[in-house]
Amino acid sequence: MRSSIRPLVIIVLLAVAGVGFVWAFSSSPRPTEPKTGAVLSESPPPGDLDLRQATVGVTLAAGYTGDLYVDGVKVPEDELHRVPALYQITLVPKPGGQFNLGPGRHCASVTYWPLATPADRRDAPPWCFNLH
Repeated sequence: MRSSIRPLVIIVLLAVAGVGFVWAFSSSPRPTEPKTGAVLSESPPPGDLDLRQATVGVTLAAGYTGDLYVDGVKVPEDELHRVPALYQITLVPKPGGQFNLGPGRHCASVTYWPLATPADRRDAPPWCFNLH
């Protein structure tokens, strides 16, 4: 009797180990999908919960520039920080400025265009994040 239970126990243990192995790899976080178009990255990332001091901005593909919008309002040039060499546009709120973001949900978007053809403007889909 003892010899017939042993193979059954081994089979059950192997089955449990196999299920655990499959579950461990199927529940791992998925890598983010690569961006399409000229927007390479957004900050804060979509769906993020961040501090109010977080940088809001985008990194565009080489050869592009654009305008940043936060909560549907275009950010004025005097509250933007542009790094042309890195194709980055970020919000830098000034004291008493329009964009001192409070806690809660905010959405940002960018209208971008190639430096060579400024008339070819495109709107990237907005991304939303929460600040606390």
